[in-house]
Amino acid sequence: MRIKTTVPRLLGLLFGVLFAATASAAHHGPMLKDTQALKGLKEGKGVFMIDMNNPGRVGHVLKVAEKAYTGMKEQGVKPHLVVVIIGPAVAFLTKDRRGIGYMDERAVTGLQKEVHKLAKMGIRTEACGVALKGMDVSPDDLIQDVHAVGNGFISAIGYQAQGYQLVPVY
Repeated sequence: MRIKTTVPRLLGLLFGVLFAATASAAHHGPMLKDTQALKGLKEGKGVFMIDMNNPGRVGHVLKVAEKAYTGMKEQGVKPHLVVVIIGPAVAFLTKDRRGIGYMDERAVTGLQKEVHKLAKMGIRTEACGVALKGMDVSPDDLIQDVHAVGNGFISAIGYQAQGYQLVPVY
């Protein structure tokens, strides 16, 4: 009697696992490529300018920058990316996290880990000196992987003059 109830259960479980694996594979599908956009390129230069007051959103944009870097590399284009952080988001880049609310602490920690990961990949992160002054943050208080610059707008203009394309971040 037990065998009769166990076999259908095992078959149901096996069917469920196979269905889930098939659905997962179908969902991810083949890697999408940017063949037309990258046609003939050996290198790609981009500057992400971030001006947000939400550490979760800033962290998300940093992860998108990472994906842009790896995506270009996987498609045979040498990436040169820079992240310029302006406005209140510079406060998320401090060692002591002064002024960061309890509810934002986890997102700020993740964001700072992502900055470190980007630095290891060769993606430079800059903090606007004007914003630092406005937020009463000393450049010495920034985490190790962030470079303070005089003015984030000047930085973005300079990179664009060097052939970097501004990546819109909303």
